[in-house]
Amino acid sequence: MASDRLVRRLPRRLAGASAVEFALIFPLVFAMVYGGIVYGYIYFLQQRINFLAQEAVRAAIAVAPGDDAGAYLAAAQNQANIAIANNFSLAGVGVPTALTVSFDMPDPNTLRALVTYSLTTPTLFPTIAVPGVGTIPPLPPSLIATAAGRLS
Repeated sequence: MASDRLVRRLPRRLAGASAVEFALIFPLVFAMVYGGIVYGYIYFLQQRINFLAQEAVRAAIAVAPGDDAGAYLAAAQNQANIAIANNFSLAGVGVPTALTVSFDMPDPNTLRALVTYSLTTPTLFPTIAVPGVGTIPPLPPSLIATAAGRLS
């Protein structure tokens, strides 16, 4: 008789155990899936700005160098901005405000582009601040890509 009561209560106990197991495991599984999505997108963005740096140098090298390095860098910057805007317009979107492109000439025959994409200006992904640990997922403040080209 007593064993009959235990057999009838068993499914309710199993359902409660499943709920507790779910409550313990779900945050870990969710964090792993969310981290995978975030870092996959960060990887995509890094590859995208690497490509944009190459395109910026390619477009800037097409500008004929002059005697004035400052005027040349301004013309190269303008040409690179046009190339980047055209690249984004093919996708039907505008150039993000978090994207900056700058040029310098480490030597007279080399033009170098530095492309920076800020991950903090517009917050792309929500993060959780955990005391003693930091933010989860930990993200860099910006993504940086460089490309260089020879002028002669």
